Amino acid sequence: MAGSAVPPITHPPTAVADDTGARDHGGSGSARTTGTLEIVTASSLLRTARPANLRDVGGLSTVEGFRVRPGLLYRGDAPQPGDPRTARAVGLDAALTWPPAVVIDLRSEVETGPSHPLDDVARVHHIPLGASLAPEKVAATPTADRDITWAYRLLVTEAGPSLARIVGLVAQAPGPVFVHCAAGKDRTGIVIGTVLAALGVPREQIVADYLRTNDNLDALWARLRAAGAPEPDHDSLLGVEAAALEVVLDELADRPGGVHGRLLDAGTDPSDLRLLSERLLTADDAPGRPLDA
Repeated sequence: MAGSAVPPITHPPTAVADDTGARDHGGSGSARTTGTLEIVTASSLLRTARPANLRDVGGLSTVEGFRVRPGLLYRGDAPQPGDPRTARAVGLDAALTWPPAVVIDLRSEVETGPSHPLDDVARVHHIPLGASLAPEKVAATPTADRDITWAYRLLVTEAGPSLARIVGLVAQAPGPVFVHCAAGKDRTGIVIGTVLAALGVPREQIVADYLRTNDNLDALWARLRAAGAPEPDHDSLLGVEAAALEVVLDELADRPGGVHGRLLDAGTDPSDLRLLSERLLTADDAPGRPLDA
């Protein structure tokens, strides 16, 4: 992937705009571009009516024999005005709780509007990730070095205080937490990967959950295009690759104390690490059920 442009981790526009560079990445239901006019078919509009990359991370197991409780930690793409407000309608198990009690929005100010679509029902925390990928910093890095793994490594290296704050919010949340960026794949993948690693979920399960985004790409990019977000200029950046998250997990583990040591150094309160496990984990043989707290 050397020489590829940095993925759309930061600053896609919120307003719908002409997308002269858009490509047709699917069959019926995809957006098509003719000159400067983007044509969105009826079926693609239907696919954009709810989050396309939303999922519950509950059910994953840990190396110590626990598992992540269902219905307490969600990840996904950005909600939009008019999205449905029930679990089943947004593609979750009907037994789960939706909307969430807490939202952690990882987008920059440039990407967000004056209000969040869930701020009438949830406590929304804006914690932008990606300042390390500002245009001037990207431009100062040789093109051949600017691949997806470079971007992830840079982001996680500089995001310590933000990750520490997020862990505290998840640990102390009064109900289900929803973490999202624009597409729910890059910044969200790093944050969820960090939380799962802190809980003791094995690397292979963390990466497998991250790669589930690739099952949602048609619907995801239909939704993003309809919202005016630009597509990356390289097809390999449309989805996610295991190697990128592996870099993050290596960075987190590569210090005394592993991911816990990294978070503590960044400012996580030790009590929050304990609360995180108590809140999100249950005995592996306990009956699974969604919880509100």
